Formats: sequence, C-alpha cells, structure tokens
Amino acid sequence: MTIRRRPEAFVVDERLGPAFFGELATERTDAATHAAFRLTKTSLTTPEAATRLAKALKIKAGLVARAGLKDKHALTTQHVTAPLAPDAPTPDAELSGPGWKAVFLGWSPRPVEAADIEANAFAIEVTALTRDEIKEMDRRAWLLLAGSSLAIANYFGDQRFGSARHGEGFAGARLVRGDYEGALKLLVGAPARKDTGSRRTLTRACASSWGEWKKIVRETPACAERASIEVLAAGGSFRDAFAALPHLVQSLCVEAYQSWLWNAIVREMIAGIEPGSTLRTDDDFGEMLFPASEAVPTQWRDLEIPLPSPETKPQGLWGKAATIVMKREGIWFDTLKLPGLRRPTFADSQRRMFALAADFTMSPPARDEEAPPKSPKAWKRWVTFSLPRGAFATTVLRALGQ
Repeated sequence: MTIRRRPEAFVVDERLGPAFFGELATERTDAATHAAFRLTKTSLTTPEAATRLAKALKIKAGLVARAGLKDKHALTTQHVTAPLAPDAPTPDAELSGPGWKAVFLGWSPRPVEAADIEANAFAIEVTALTRDEIKEMDRRAWLLLAGSSLAIANYFGDQRFGSARHGEGFAGARLVRGDYEGALKLLVGAPARKDTGSRRTLTRACASSWGEWKKIVRETPACAERASIEVLAAGGSFRDAFAALPHLVQSLCVEAYQSWLWNAIVREMIAGIEPGSTLRTDDDFGEMLFPASEAVPTQWRDLEIPLPSPETKPQGLWGKAATIVMKREGIWFDTLKLPGLRRPTFADSQRRMFALAADFTMSPPARDEEAPPKSPKAWKRWVTFSLPRGAFATTVLRALGQ
C-alpha cells in the first residue's frame, strides 16, 4: 500500500475537550492573555509552522505553545496559543503564509497543553492496493470491530522510532549500557535518506571521518548536532558530547527505546492468546499482533501498562511479560538510566493496552487513476476514524494488514 502520496491524502484534525473552549474569552483581560488559534498546515512540521506564526505575531518562536506535534507530510489542523504583550494589537481573524493558516479563536487564561486533546480524527487515502489486499482489509476490520470502533492493541507507531538507524538498533539501548560512542555514532554518524541541509553534510562527514573531530568541524557548517562533535574536538568525552546534543534529540532517544520495550511487552502478552484468534502484521520494529475483538480478555480492555522505568514493579500477567522482555534485552528496570547523566530520564507513566479507533469507516474500493496500466495494485480507498491522544493512525493501518 501507499499513503501520503500527497499531503491532502493524510488528513489529521486535532479535537480538544470542551474545557479548553469553555475557558476562552472574546476580549482580552488581565486573566486571559494568551491568544488562541486553530492552526492548519501542510508540508510543515509543527515547530516550523509555529515559528512562522510567531514571526507574524512578532514574538519569539519558543513562546508559541501547542497541544501536540502533527505530521509534516499531511494536511493537519491543531491548536496553539501565544502570550501577547498588553500593548500588542488583537490578532487579525486570520493569519497565513505559504503552507500555513491560523484562525484566531479568542483569549485563553493559559497555554494549551497535551492534556487538552480529546482525540485526533484521521482521513487517510490508502492507494496501490490489490484486490486481495482489499479483501484482507475487510476481513481484518470485521474481526477487530467492536460496535462502530476497531479495538486495536495500542502499539507505538514507527514515527516514534526515528533514533533506530538502519537496522543497527536503538541509541537508547546503547545509552543505558554506557556506550555513549555507539549511541552518538547512530545519531550523528549514520546518514539517513531523509537528512537534508547541514544535517546531511554532518552525518556524511561523520560516517566517513569518524574520530577526526577537528576535520569534521572544519568541513561542516554549523548546526545543532555539530555541537557534539565540537565537544569531542576540544577533548571532551563521548558522554559530554551526547549531553551537547539538543535536548529534544536526547529525549527522543530515551522515549523511542522505552516505547519499543512497551511494544515488546504487549506483543509478549498477546502471543499467549490462541493463535487462530490473532492477526499478524510484519513491521520494521517488531511483528505486531492484534487479537480479534472477541478474543480480548475482559480484564485487558481497560488495562493500563506502565512504560518501563526505574520505578516499574512488575506484577501480574503484564509483569511476567515485562520480565521476559527485559531479560531478553539483558537489562532490568533499575538499569534504565543514563550513567553519569541526570537527564533525560525514563519517565514513569501509564499507557492503555488497547485503543478504540472510533467512528471507523472504509470507503468502497475505487480505481487508482495514478496506477500504471495493467498493474495489479490498481485500487484505492479512504479509511476514516478517530483516536484518543497518544494513539497512532499507522498502527490502525497495521492492524488492517497494511
């Protein structure tokens, strides 16, 4: 299958709960100083679009708060807020620029945050389908349906695993073992197809001249990740070099590995269900197992499983699965920390084992007008649904066999 053939074929609409809108005021007051906007963007990351909005508002980019991050290669709508000075004019009803548009909603007493998100609604065009793939999607949907929703194992999607490079594993896995050089090599010395600009130049220079730190600094343009190489060129340690990376990069390393471990625990649990009741889908980061709706044990439907952290105390069935996964990895919960560094940390949090893809629909298959003549992959269809905050649309497609 193919998705994201064009941005308009992957539509995401962020939906906030009523509490946020109930707090909005039509006029600015001493209590309501944050301008709230509905931000629509295409072919831009959320930080890129927020930076452009900040420029239009004549404030620093870091002041624009968002509830969540949305896909770059998509048509997305989300909510942001920006604190404005008392003498700043009321924003225009609509601000816009190439690839983005912000509609002014009113004045909020606080920045918008992730907890305000109630759900994200998706409309995804799936193309390059064969007739057999369409039949398999229909079969799987029928098995997974619970009323008008699909009940799916709530795996983290591939977007979470950007720090796993070229099948060489997770930087986070190396970090917890104190292998800062190995982690750094994955992060700045392993070129990726999607690298662009100064990052592309840096990763290629590091791959070809690893260890020649002063040479790399001389021959590459300044960028955020190059700070780590500058530390090494000055005689610093690999641990210090990792700590010089942008905080977001560091955090994503930990979150990716923690999320992968959580996926493995859920997979281990579902593997114990009768095989004939389980749908299987290959994935680059581990096979995904999805039990048919009627095969999900009642006690699992609302079960929350902790993301592995130093505070985790394994118990019950999920604890047994977690113990198997951790032993297989050769680590334990209390070793989930970065030796010699206080942060980033493996945060203690809970995640529901199952998520409901509500209001699920699939359109009848239609001919794909862009398919090559006589190609068996000549069909397309739209899939629509909504997910709670933190669930991944790509996981729904994996559950459907795509």
